[in-house]
Amino acid sequence: MTDLVARPADAADLDGVVATLTAAFHDDPMMAWAFPDPAVRPRRLATLWRLFAGELYLPGGDCTTLPGHDAVALWYRAGSPDREEFWAEHGARFDADMEGDLDRLALVGAAMAQHHPHDDDHWYLLAIGVRPELQGRGLGGVLLAHTLAQLDERGDAAYLEATSPRSRRLYERFGFEATGEVFPEGGPPIWPMWREPA
Repeated sequence: MTDLVARPADAADLDGVVATLTAAFHDDPMMAWAFPDPAVRPRRLATLWRLFAGELYLPGGDCTTLPGHDAVALWYRAGSPDREEFWAEHGARFDADMEGDLDRLALVGAAMAQHHPHDDDHWYLLAIGVRPELQGRGLGGVLLAHTLAQLDERGDAAYLEATSPRSRRLYERFGFEATGEVFPEGGPPIWPMWREPA
């Protein structure tokens, strides 16, 4: 997969980004817990990714993709977006689009927010996803290596939350270290992870 080259993702990539992340996270332990009905889950995930990618992450200019949107990564350069401002603007529409199915997702968000570092300058990786039929081929690693090389050159740290043991192992291979283990009330574990620049 060394011949694959990551490129920036922008608003024109929104549909492909949403499709890839929706498929990639269908069986993620945290998303399966947040939306337990597998028939409803794709619709919920598509709504979730369309909001975050379209309104916050893609406009920031630091997201990446591979050809055909085989893999995508949503990065935020400034550490963490202003959650209060974001939800004040988009919360009512998001609640309507999600048909009020937000109870468990709210617990996930609260757990993440409680442990998100606020004092250190860092880039934040909200999500990285690979189309299910292509997983295990190193595509996620191509995207990670691309952005982390930029962060190393800049001297910037990175932060993320791993939501499965598999993703945690991937991030550890790229220098991330778990800083704890977080449990949304009644939910599976989340691992906050930090990476100092190499």
